[in-house]
Amino acid sequence: MFLNKVFPYISSFKKHLQIASLLSFAVVFILEFLQPFGANNFNHPYKHLYFIGYGVISLAIYLFIHLLSIWYHTNFKRWKWIEELLFSSLYVTVAIVIAFFYTELMINKRSNFMIFSFFIKWFRFVFLGFGIILSVLSVFLRLHYGKKQLHGNQKKPNDNKKIVVKSTLKKESFLIVPENIVYVKSEDNYINIHYLEDNVLQKKVMRNTLSSIHKQLNYLLKVHRSYIINPDFITSVEGNAQKGSVHLKYIEEKLPVSKTYFESVKSSFMS
Repeated sequence: MFLNKVFPYISSFKKHLQIASLLSFAVVFILEFLQPFGANNFNHPYKHLYFIGYGVISLAIYLFIHLLSIWYHTNFKRWKWIEELLFSSLYVTVAIVIAFFYTELMINKRSNFMIFSFFIKWFRFVFLGFGIILSVLSVFLRLHYGKKQLHGNQKKPNDNKKIVVKSTLKKESFLIVPENIVYVKSEDNYINIHYLEDNVLQKKVMRNTLSSIHKQLNYLLKVHRSYIINPDFITSVEGNAQKGSVHLKYIEEKLPVSKTYFESVKSSFMS
């Protein structure tokens, strides 16, 4: 089902600040140049400053809702389309509610209009004419930045350029084309590097820890405390966060996927 598909979650606060700023700019731009809701008839010496105020509201509410999303994502380890649509709806809804009080109390100075029936009419009018556009734009920007982050995290070294994988033993090292690594498995104090050589799967055993190898090969994707994989070799992701597995080219066995990493593995496969 569409709503249960993984949506790329953006972890960078800087990216969210950029998205919030773009949405804020869009709000001010629409009010200034398109002038919906009779804004062209609004004559006030501080008209442009008032319009900027709506942009500030959009910026502040987006970042506030984002903080809530961080808590949700940290605790539940998931972010799908259904969460994304709820996020955009909540962001737009809260922003419009705050904008209502800003409009009537600060701009129009009509405290007597603080009645529920008028609010509902105002909210419906603004949401249908403005909120839907802002909601769609929010999802579009977050999807765009999310995909960029996903591909950036998986940025690999230059093709066919060999690198040296170091062991904890000073005299031991391994020269390999990083794109040929299929996956790495940890066993006690050793790691097994499974790689391709002339399209045949080979194995190199070295003394090291998985975390150390992952730092050297940071384009690989961690799927389990004992496994890191090359996402380019993923053929399928099965199960769910409670009991997930991933299937790679050239190997028959399915590798386990921990609950912590299931959503990121699925996102990588679907991107």
